Amino acid sequence: MKKSVWTIVVPAITLLFIAGFLYVRRPFTVPVTLFYDERDLAGAVVSKQALQSVVLAMEFFNSRSSEFRFLPFRETDQDIYESIEHAAARGSVAIVGGINAPFASLLADSSRRHGIPFLSLASGTSLARSDDFVFRARPRNGGKELGLAAKSMGVSSYSVIVSGFAASHVQEFIRDFESQLGAPPRRTMVFSGNLNKHIEDFERIAKGVEAILLVLPDWLAAVALRELRLRLPGLPVFASNWAISHRTHLLAGSLGEGVLTVSFTPPEWDSQEHEFLRFVHDTYASPIPPVILAMGYDTVAMLDEAIRRAGSSDRRAIADALAELTSVRTTGGTVPIDENGDLQHTGALYSLSSGRWIRVPGNDPASLRRATTSFRPQRGEL
Repeated sequence: MKKSVWTIVVPAITLLFIAGFLYVRRPFTVPVTLFYDERDLAGAVVSKQALQSVVLAMEFFNSRSSEFRFLPFRETDQDIYESIEHAAARGSVAIVGGINAPFASLLADSSRRHGIPFLSLASGTSLARSDDFVFRARPRNGGKELGLAAKSMGVSSYSVIVSGFAASHVQEFIRDFESQLGAPPRRTMVFSGNLNKHIEDFERIAKGVEAILLVLPDWLAAVALRELRLRLPGLPVFASNWAISHRTHLLAGSLGEGVLTVSFTPPEWDSQEHEFLRFVHDTYASPIPPVILAMGYDTVAMLDEAIRRAGSSDRRAIADALAELTSVRTTGGTVPIDENGDLQHTGALYSLSSGRWIRVPGNDPASLRRATTSFRPQRGEL
């Protein structure tokens, strides 16, 4: 009789132990709300692709974690207060927003009120505050680095062609470029409306200057590049990171080659064997450029580190953990985080070459000159 009892009890205890172990090891869910800019009148593809890269990075991190799983939700950012309330009511532990941040003060105030951290993909000084719940993986716009490159090439005069939208981004980028080059733009053109009429004025805009700066979304940048190259083939062209997308070279053709921009992406992302790049290519064959994928990856890496430190999906604990981060380990090693909660990557110059955005080898004037004159018009483009 005793033997028969133990034959029942022992397996039962074993099953309970296994069930308890599995229960303890079951990954917890981390709801995250993504803000999509439905009013992105500028049409900057980098904004949509940056958010797509966040979703891809969440899936990548999920595939390699047994502790928790990211669960993304979509929300419009047309009404910041209402959308953050929806995210909080849904139980989201954080919000991720796109590259546009037109209402920085409202964003900071509302996220603080609900105790929900906001990981913004927007650059610029308007969100650089130490007393809010806003954190960023790419806080700098690259204007200063681009202006310094232009100065090292001997550029002292330039004109600017800009978008008629997102005035705060456009103005700050030009100011940053100007602060390092040491001179204001000779002329400024708003490239919108009747594009053909503006294109006719390109030679006037470029008259007497040594370079052109484009602060335009990718499709407008591609149009401007083509027309500038046809009229002024030897003139260096610099562009904000709004020009970066998978379709820039498709729209501009070989005439787009040699345009210079800046990205805060570590050299390790240059290899096609990067683990995340392989994951994206093998799973989705995504055309998103690595410099944009890196932005999404680092954003999720910051959130991932905070969740691990918090040890739960408690929103306030994660917000506190984000605020306490002084560095985060990501591709390329450990990267410092400043007092504003912003990741501090080093900027690097990139050029469009053979249809890809590649790092410029060397920052000396000769290397930069070679990069900006690397385009070779193909038959039918002239």
